[in-house]
Amino acid sequence: MFELINPTKAKLLDVVVLSQKNRQPDENPGAKLNFEVQLSADILDTFDPGLKRWLFMKGAGSESAKQAALDGIPEASDMPNLTNVGMKIGKFPWHQELSGYKLVIDHGMGGKKSDLEITDGLLSNWRFTPKEGGTVIARMSFESANVTEAQFGRLAKMKSRDIEAKFLKPEEAQQSLPGAAQTPAAAGKGKDDGSWPFPKGSKGADMLAPDKGTKEKPAAKKAAGKTSTKPAAKTPAAKAADKASAQATAATAAFTASAAGGKAH
Repeated sequence: MFELINPTKAKLLDVVVLSQKNRQPDENPGAKLNFEVQLSADILDTFDPGLKRWLFMKGAGSESAKQAALDGIPEASDMPNLTNVGMKIGKFPWHQELSGYKLVIDHGMGGKKSDLEITDGLLSNWRFTPKEGGTVIARMSFESANVTEAQFGRLAKMKSRDIEAKFLKPEEAQQSLPGAAQTPAAAGKGKDDGSWPFPKGSKGADMLAPDKGTKEKPAAKKAAGKTSTKPAAKTPAAKAADKASAQATAATAAFTASAAGGKAH
C-alpha cells in the first residue's frame, strides 16, 4: 500500500477550495491539493506487483541514467532502464483511490508543533511518468473535507513551491469487535455434544465423528459372544472318505477274526 513515511521533496501545484452549497457557517470547507513528486520506481510495486517490471528492466545503463545518478536521483535498484513500453508510454493515468490518509507537511527546525497536518484525506487522480535511471514522476490529488482557516493561509503560501511532505496510510484496527459471532470451529472448541460436525436437526446430523468409531449393533454383539455346539455339515467328498474308511476298518476286523479262527482249529 502506498506510503511515504519519511519527509519527501514534493511540489504543491495547486490549492483548490471545496465547499458544498449546504455547508453551515461554522463548518470548515474542504481542500483539494495537487502534488508532483519524483520517486524511485520501486513505489510502483505498491500499486501493482507487475507494473515496475512492465516499465523497467536490467541493463548497463544509458547516458541519461548515468547523469541521473550524478544528480543524486535514486535508482530503482537493479532495474534502472526503461523497457520498450516504458520509453513509448510517456505519462499515463492510474485509476485508484486511497482513503483515510494523513498529510504531514514538515517544516524541519520547527518540530512537530510547526508541522501542518491534514487528516482523513483521499488520494486519487494518479498520473505516472517513468524516467530513465529508475525513477518515476507521480502526480496525484489529496482531498480533505475539513481544512481550517489557518491551514488554508499556510497552504496558499506554499502553492507552486517545493515542500517536504509525508503521506501516511490509515492505521487498521487489528482487535476483534466485542460481541462478534464466533466461527463454527471456535464455538465448538472444547465441547463434545455428539453432533460433530453438524448441529442437531441438520442434514447429516446422524453421521458419527471419525474419532468415535462405528458402534456395534446389539445383535452382532450377541452373536459374537455365543459359541455354537452344532457340528458343521459335511461335504459329499468328506462323506465318501468316511464311508471308505469304515469299510476298510470292517474288512480289517473280519480278516483278523478269520485268522484267529484258523489258529483255533
